[in-house]
Amino acid sequence: MSDQTQKVAIGLDIGGTALKAGLVTSDGVVITTSSLETQATAGVEHVLQRIIGLIQELAAQAQGDGRSVEAVGVGVPGTLSRSCGMVIAPPNLPGWRNVPIVKRLSEATGFRITLDNDANNAALGEFRCGAGRGVKNLVMLTLGTGIGGGMIFNGRLWRGAYENAGEIGHTIIYVGGRTCGCGQQGCLEAYASATATVARAAERIESGEASTLRELLERGDALTTKRIVEHAAAGDILAQEVWEETCRYLAVGCINIQHIVNAERIVLAGGMSAAGEALRRPVVEAIERLGSRMLGDPPEIRIAELGNDAGFIGSGLSVFEPV
Repeated sequence: MSDQTQKVAIGLDIGGTALKAGLVTSDGVVITTSSLETQATAGVEHVLQRIIGLIQELAAQAQGDGRSVEAVGVGVPGTLSRSCGMVIAPPNLPGWRNVPIVKRLSEATGFRITLDNDANNAALGEFRCGAGRGVKNLVMLTLGTGIGGGMIFNGRLWRGAYENAGEIGHTIIYVGGRTCGCGQQGCLEAYASATATVARAAERIESGEASTLRELLERGDALTTKRIVEHAAAGDILAQEVWEETCRYLAVGCINIQHIVNAERIVLAGGMSAAGEALRRPVVEAIERLGSRMLGDPPEIRIAELGNDAGFIGSGLSVFEPV
């Protein structure tokens, strides 16, 4: 097929802060990208109109280049009903409850719309074009404000009976532990997300423990996992202990994944994955230390390769996936 008649998808990743989109080929090549601030506090209708405008902009670019838009793939955070085309309860999108997003976008643009969880689409992007290449069974963890997940078995996304499989951040690793945003106690997300890591460090500093991180707080700077990793590398004991603890909790999550689904590879994605080897290495070491070889070899742990583009690339690729 020549470039003049090439079919492409519009991939869209909806976040609380930004809307990221692009024209994506069936083999994951990104033709062009575009993004907008979500402006989520302005309400559902306002955000929908911004999404519609973004789709129309990219469709016009595709047409101008002689390409044909196959469909639009959309990824959203939180719970949804893929079969009903409904966004149920996304975090960081105020007022978005039971929004029939597929119907609204289809009517406004005339395109076929596919809907999936943003972590599922990101996992598909990494599986086809990034750190998941070369395996058939993969689990991806998105590590940021919370912990999301996507699972691919025998080359296909696994969504579960009620279409919300892969919420690995809400597996319980500490009975009676910290309260998670989901309402449970002791979730992986409540211990190993960026939010939880920063909270644990802040609690220890506020209790009077010595740390070079205290200077950040006294200057009014934000305490982040990036700062914690930097101070750990520079020798700060508190930062080292907090980061090691986070990696140990992630290792427990990976060991549980190993024994439940027996994945070949686990990909660490999201903002925390920017730490690279400072994240991967201690997670691998903790898996070796805490896991049982009697139950099989641990999965390979890799850092995601597509960065923040994984979501919209996977959204675009989802259009070409078998139903």
